[in-house]
Amino acid sequence: MVGRVVRVALVVDEALSRAALALGLETDPRLAVVHRLAGRVEALDRVEPRTVDVLVVEDALADGTGVEVGLRLQERDPDLAVLLLSGGDASGVVLALRDRAPRPWSHVSRRACPDPGALARAVVAAADGHAVVGPGDASAAPGRGLGLTAAQDGVLALVAQGLSNRAVAQALGLSPRSVENHLAAVYRALGAGGPDVSPRVLAALAYRTGAAPRAAG
Repeated sequence: MVGRVVRVALVVDEALSRAALALGLETDPRLAVVHRLAGRVEALDRVEPRTVDVLVVEDALADGTGVEVGLRLQERDPDLAVLLLSGGDASGVVLALRDRAPRPWSHVSRRACPDPGALARAVVAAADGHAVVGPGDASAAPGRGLGLTAAQDGVLALVAQGLSNRAVAQALGLSPRSVENHLAAVYRALGAGGPDVSPRVLAALAYRTGAAPRAAG
């Protein structure tokens, strides 16, 4: 790594967690947290292009999703690295974006990576252009084992993060009709249907749990 300080924007909606994470990151002399932001609106308003090297963003924000924030900011600044911070394993989302994002995304689970030093090392690696996908082997990500194709799995990974069909299409370089067709195939493959719950919700739950839904028909 070149001898420079990596500028970090930290987007976490809970104030105490945000402060603790910022403090932990700044114990590493290679890092400087230049933004401590509470959510989507603040991030999109305050993070200017080429003023930040790595965006560390929580996957679920009170006013949106980390995936949306990362994609929007990378549109403005293709050199921005994104590290998605989640309560579980969001490596499937990172893999879905692998071939479409201008820079590789990284993912760290807060449960599997409680050590601030490990998170700091992941941020430095992301700044250097490496994709950090954790914990463990990406093949263990939610959604694996559902019998979906790679394309279907990639679409469902982003739907499970709360993105609209249009946003999924933009993220993956697909047409909205292609996304609709992939989702229709996903619903059929998973048997996601029923009178009381939308197939989209059931499919997203199946992705997160790794188990096909059991909806009453």
